[in-house]
Parts: sequence; C-alpha cells; structure tokens
Amino acid sequence: MADYHRAISHFQNHPGRAGGLTHLRTLTIRGVRAGTISPHEVLFRVRPAAVAVSILAERERQVADVGKLIAARITAAAGTDPERWSTLIDRVESWTGSLLSMLTDDADARPSLPPSRPNAWTGHLWRPANILLALAPAECARHFLTAGAVGTAVRRAGLAQRMAAFVPLSRALVEHTLSSRGSGRARLSLAANAFTPDAVLAELLRWVGEPAIATAVREHDFAGGAVRYEAFQAVRERPEAIRRSLAVLLEYGQQQFLDLLAAVPEDDAVGIHMLIKLAGDALDPDTRRAAYARLAEVCEAEAVWTLDLAYAGSLEAMEPRVRASMAAGSAGSLAESLRTEPFRDPYQGVNVAAAAMRRADLLGRPLPWLR
Repeated sequence: MADYHRAISHFQNHPGRAGGLTHLRTLTIRGVRAGTISPHEVLFRVRPAAVAVSILAERERQVADVGKLIAARITAAAGTDPERWSTLIDRVESWTGSLLSMLTDDADARPSLPPSRPNAWTGHLWRPANILLALAPAECARHFLTAGAVGTAVRRAGLAQRMAAFVPLSRALVEHTLSSRGSGRARLSLAANAFTPDAVLAELLRWVGEPAIATAVREHDFAGGAVRYEAFQAVRERPEAIRRSLAVLLEYGQQQFLDLLAAVPEDDAVGIHMLIKLAGDALDPDTRRAAYARLAEVCEAEAVWTLDLAYAGSLEAMEPRVRASMAAGSAGSLAESLRTEPFRDPYQGVNVAAAAMRRADLLGRPLPWLR
C-alpha cells in the first residue's frame, strides 16, 4: 500500500492534475494481482470508496475473485433495503473514506482524494454509481431512480442523467431513461453511450422531437447496421447531414459503414449509392472496394462504373477491377471480382469486445462475472 499512499499524497499536492482516481484504481488492481493488496485492504484501506467499488468492473479472474468478495460485503450491508441502497449509490460519488466506512456510516478522516473532483477519472467508463445500481436488487434500483423528497429527487435525476453516459447499464437505469421521468439530455447520453444495445437505440429513435438522438445513433461507435440505417433514414433528404455523420462514423468505423450498407434493403440501391457517394474520401480503399461490391449486388454495373469514375476523376485512377469491367463493357460478376480481396477490419478486436459488452441480456445481469 506504500505506492498507493504516495499517489494520494502526490495528487493532493497537485489538485489540478487529472486522472487521480484512475491512477489509484490501476495501483489497486496491480496490487491485487500481485497479492500485495488483500481483499481486507481493499475494504478497509483503499480510499476513496469509489476506487474500491471500481475494481468490481474487472473481469480478470484474480481481480474478479476479490471483486466477488467486495460485492458480497456490499450486498450484505445493504440487504434489500431500498433506502440503504439509495444512500450508498448517492454517497459513493462523494465519500472520501474507505468502502467499509461508507458501509458502516463511520467517519474516515485519513488522507484521500475527493471523488467528485473534475477529471478525477480519465479513460474510464465504469462509473461507481452505475456499478452499485447494477448490484442493487431491481426494486431497490427503481426506488433510487423514482423515490425521494423533492430536493433528493432532483439531485438523483441529475445523477441518473450523468449515469446514462457510463457503464454498466442496468435495466432499471435504461427503463427510467426511456420513461417520461427521464430527461431529454439523459436520452441523448444513452444514445451516445458506446455500449447501449441496439434494441435500446431503436427505442430511443422513436422519441419524436429529439433529432439529436438520431444524430447520435448515426455516429454511434458500435451500433448495428439496421438501427444505424433507421437513423440515416431520418435525414435522407438532407445530404449535408448525412455527409457530416459519415465523416464522424468513418474516422474509426469502416466496418460499421459496411454493416450499414449490408442493412440497406436490396430494393434501395439509390440509398446505397448515396451513402457511398457522400462518404467521399473518408472511405479507405479496402472499404470502398467492398462498398462497390455491395452496390454491384443490387444494381447494374453501370452505376458502379459511373460512381467510381466520378470519384476518381480519370480512368487511370479508378479502382482496377471496376476499370477493367468498364473497359470490357461487361458487368460479368463485378461483385464477385471486387470481393476476391476480402475486407480486413483494422479494429476487429475492439469491435468484437464491444459487441460482447452491448448484448441486451446484460441489462438484466450487468456484472455476470460477480454472480
């Protein structure tokens, strides 16, 4: 724990430095892995409590085993008391003492960092309040989101709005955000959350008068093709809006663009053509070739020829397979020819991991490795 205490002292002496809690979390996980920080120390000595709660997000077995013990201690302390769970969820955002002191309502004046300090967490989406809400029994989670005196309810509504942008997402939080109790900002945060399941994104798109939600779904990091296509349909007659969203999507989402094209109905060749055309230079060469193959599957080869010629500006600069097909004056099997060199997703590992985290069934059991 010596490194941990030195880190607390460092960030206390440099209050403007970002990432204090993220660094403390990293040190805690490193110590748990190495066996130099025991479950007892996570409970009694790690401060603030938010850091101890945050390790419950770790799935690595050695850390998850400690996480199970910590989760069991939390659930034993709160039981099935809705008010007790609500107090803990509220408190973890501001409590500077250890997790045990938070669970037992004991003062802990030992050196710590304020968890509410701006930029205390960096590069970390697992919010401690979300974790506690996910641990709570369903009726207790709903109580936190819907009950309380006026001042408490207003404060919790603000917290719920912020929680919608983080993980884990739980069914109670999603249902609250989608209900009339949820705010427009909370729904937008949920739509922009990289780990919101497609079924929830589709539900969000049904909210009338909230066009920013459709923009968030169009530009979503990991949304499936079908729900993204639905969001693009909302601006089908606005090419500039489509172009802007494609530019954002294609910064890292070449595979997602191809998934979008695959979701366009085969009788909507115009839609596929428009998306490829408006994507412009944002398409990588491999993505462009695969996109042309998709277009060739649903319409005559002439559409691919003219589209690529207009993009390239000259015959010499055209995609070689498209140019060869055009020179021969024969459509042949243009789609098959374009697919001879398969598309390779440069972010396949990230996309596969994200898909596993975005499963809709996880809303009912957000932390399965702790069960």
